[in-house]
Amino acid sequence: MARIQVKDEPMPASLASTSTNGHAKRPAKQSLFGDSDSSSDDDDDKPLAKKPKVEDSELSSDSDDSDAPLTSTVSSQNGVKKRSSSSDDDEDDDDDDSSSDSDSDAPLTAVVKKSNDSDNDDDDDDDEEDDDDDGDDDDDDDDDDDDKPLSRSSKSKQKPPQAMSITGSGEKKWDVLVHKGPRFPDPYQPLPKDVKLKYDGKPVDLPPQTEEVAMFYAVKLETQHAQNAIFNRNFFDDFKADLKKYPPRDGLQIKSFDKLDFRDMYNYWRSLKDAELERKKSLAPSARKREIEERKVEETKWKVCLVDGIEQRVGNVNVEPPGLFLGRGAHPKAGKVKRRIFPSDITINHSAKHPAPQPPAGMGDWAEVVEKKDVTWLAYWKENINGQYKYVFLDATSNFKTNSDREKFEKARKLDTVVKQIRRDVNKNLKSKVRHERQIATIVWLIDNFSLRAGNEKGEDEAETYGVCSLRCEHAQIKMPDTIHLEFLGKDSMKFEEDLKITNPDVFKNIAMFLKTNGMKDKSGNFVRKKPSDPIFCAPESGSGKMQPLQPSSVNQFLSKYMKGLSAKVFRTYNASVTFQGLLEQTEEWLKSRPKAAEREINQTNLRLAYNEANRQVAILCNHQKTVNPMLLNRNLERTQEKIFQIRYEIMKEQQKILTFHKLGELKKEFKPKEFAFMKQFDKIMQKQDLDADKVKQHEEQMITDKKAKLESTFKRQQSELQYQLEQKGLAGEDGTPKKSKKAKNVEDEVRSSIKGFKDKKQVDEELKALNETAKRLEKERKTNKSQATSCNFASSAKKILSKYEMIRKQEAELVNKNNTSDVALSTSKLNYIDPRITLAWLKEWDDRLISMGQGKGGPKKKVKKEEEEEEDVKPKKGAAASKKGSAAAAKAGLANSTGDSEKMELGLQVMNISQFFANALQKKFKWAASGDDGRDISAKWKFVKDAQAKMRKLDSAERKGQNGGSMAAMTDAAADSNEAKPKANGVLKKQTAADQKLAKPLKAVDKAEESDDDLSSESSDDDDKPLAAA
Repeated sequence: MARIQVKDEPMPASLASTSTNGHAKRPAKQSLFGDSDSSSDDDDDKPLAKKPKVEDSELSSDSDDSDAPLTSTVSSQNGVKKRSSSSDDDEDDDDDDSSSDSDSDAPLTAVVKKSNDSDNDDDDDDDEEDDDDDGDDDDDDDDDDDDKPLSRSSKSKQKPPQAMSITGSGEKKWDVLVHKGPRFPDPYQPLPKDVKLKYDGKPVDLPPQTEEVAMFYAVKLETQHAQNAIFNRNFFDDFKADLKKYPPRDGLQIKSFDKLDFRDMYNYWRSLKDAELERKKSLAPSARKREIEERKVEETKWKVCLVDGIEQRVGNVNVEPPGLFLGRGAHPKAGKVKRRIFPSDITINHSAKHPAPQPPAGMGDWAEVVEKKDVTWLAYWKENINGQYKYVFLDATSNFKTNSDREKFEKARKLDTVVKQIRRDVNKNLKSKVRHERQIATIVWLIDNFSLRAGNEKGEDEAETYGVCSLRCEHAQIKMPDTIHLEFLGKDSMKFEEDLKITNPDVFKNIAMFLKTNGMKDKSGNFVRKKPSDPIFCAPESGSGKMQPLQPSSVNQFLSKYMKGLSAKVFRTYNASVTFQGLLEQTEEWLKSRPKAAEREINQTNLRLAYNEANRQVAILCNHQKTVNPMLLNRNLERTQEKIFQIRYEIMKEQQKILTFHKLGELKKEFKPKEFAFMKQFDKIMQKQDLDADKVKQHEEQMITDKKAKLESTFKRQQSELQYQLEQKGLAGEDGTPKKSKKAKNVEDEVRSSIKGFKDKKQVDEELKALNETAKRLEKERKTNKSQATSCNFASSAKKILSKYEMIRKQEAELVNKNNTSDVALSTSKLNYIDPRITLAWLKEWDDRLISMGQGKGGPKKKVKKEEEEEEDVKPKKGAAASKKGSAAAAKAGLANSTGDSEKMELGLQVMNISQFFANALQKKFKWAASGDDGRDISAKWKFVKDAQAKMRKLDSAERKGQNGGSMAAMTDAAADSNEAKPKANGVLKKQTAADQKLAKPLKAVDKAEESDDDLSSESSDDDDKPLAAA
């Protein structure tokens, strides 16, 4: 097993202060920012598709036509020296948010924070899905090998292997780089002696090294991962290997996974989590705030670096804690142990003129300290699961990142000037007599038309994932007359399964031909037939022996002839952005095609649905999927259903009040529709809700219970706040009660008045008594079906009911939106492939239109954070001497000033709310996009390209996966309400199925919000720094 850091346990002698490469430990130096703080798996994925089926009667290889198998004799251009494999996969990542379980070369900014001092009070199970990390692949445009890093260690004559060299563009990025290095997770704390892993019912006395590994599994015991056979098998394989190195101290032999019992370990871990949650709840709000501020001050020390004398934010500086690899999709390595990272695993990039950061005491020395000015990473190390590299980069708001993002999208825009010529040449080469040219043309056509990834060859010990270049014959099946069925594991082991309609006959013929043979003949003169495991597209060097897949570098070499730095990935960025712009240009037509009148209204809610629908289709086009946690989805679905029931209950109570005090006939006479617009919907206002009586009773009883609990909880927090404030002022006695003095009494009164909504014990008791009376009143109303209210204003109740129906409509619309995107990673395409300026221009356009329609009054309300909402009645009033902002606020303000006037975009929107489209993290990352091509504020007329609708790519996948939920590309012909006229579809759009029809069917569970600040876990890694080659 790899080394393990154990708290209160002596480090093994082998882990003394020398690094793995034998470097001597450097003498301690004063850091610019102060001293550093210490803080064999078998691939069981069988081929997904059957043996390729080609109807020989229709596509015979004996044909004399030009589509017959071409010999491997290729032109001189095929003799180009084979370059090292350069992955052209994308910098994808979803939704997803989490500690890095990625098998990518993602920068460390792509790893969601997973530090042990996180103040997330939520249940860990809620965050279970977030353990998947989506890797970001780097640009491969300039794949030249640069000089090796210059070591500053006195014994650093030894150079790393060529395969592990650090590459850069050669262009100097900085002169001075000073930082504190990465931050390490806390050491492992051994379990109490009475908490043990059990085997066959007997406690096992494990040493800390293997006990920690067992604990990795124990914390996953109540998750879906523990039900995964692959996950369990991989864990047990690694666990057995560790047991050989660090066996049980009592000599017990562990041979069967089924006899292991982790329950006691899980219960202990769960008790710690619950205790910490209770501790936080019991803290006075000011104490909690102070605790958070102190932690932020500590984090700020690590999150700032100096680049040429200017403070810049650093991305995620935390080294990922050890644990079990979760992976995404059907990952064959799920369950394997992610080893603890030590300083001796990490290379630091730092200015030679300044003292390098010191690793934590007792953990050894850095592997190497280099000064490499043509790259922007601050540190890197190699993870043990897939042998890939993790980086510490600057934050998304840093100059390096923002310039890189802008350049990436500008490169994609530039492609628009040459794409027609490329497509002409591709169509010409599809008929080339040179097999290599024909293969390249076919690949480029597939990438261009279906936004498929180029792919890259994998090592034997890596997860078997594929792209176009690396597809095997077993992944494809011919379906006459013009369809190819593809089924394979794509990036991050996410399954791709599609029927692709090939509109170009030459492409279809070529694929059918490439599935049969690589053009070589045997000794008898017959073409050698391919086996299912052979690649579809074979490299020119493939002979009669083992066939090798065509490398993505060959595709990029072809594309670079038209534009410097053009690669297959740029095509995906171009097509995603063009298609997204084209779809958004059809927003109004899409809204007009909605079946219900309310859904055709132009308002913020419907515009957001239109936007997310366009986003969804681009995500499907790029095969951006996300792993679904069924337990979490079901929980969220139940919450949404409870919200809708709550709203319907409130409607019922208003109706009950109306029926108690009024007669419907008299209301119709008194309130004429001409004078009272709401009377036009009188039938809807009085529509019976048909709520289950038992459920109503249960709801009301629970409502009273919850109000009592909240009242008592608020009282406890207020008392805690009062005691804390008095203690801070030295006026609390030993038992925590106020001292009995006139001064103490006066200060206590001041503190009480400073706490918003403060209630004493007498007031709380009175409110509890009132709630008991309310419970009795509700019980009487259930029995008599008569309201116990003293009066009823019909007009007010009617308007309330209509507003409740609007709330239900929004909930149902959101439900449809979440169902359509439950397994689609919207944020990945938005983060990495869609030019953010398209979104900002669209927002400005519709903001202007809504204002002109009279919807500009009072814009969207600012959302209240969960913690603020819960403690609103406890926090001191503004201006009161309750809590100080402290040094955290100052540090935050100083950092904000060093990185820009504001972290968020300033678009001057009055109606549209940018936070509904770009989370805070995206606003910071894409702040540069608020300026147009001329450097001024972006205009509503800004376009990524001209005539985007004519350049949109195929959206067959989005149509198939729409499941009648409202695909913009192909909306099904669903009947609208019988009393409403059917609007005509406009442009390429057809009518859409009604949201209510969708809701009438069994619904998939609702997922989390499609994006959050954690979406930067999939941050693009498009710096000029290239990923390190796999060893």
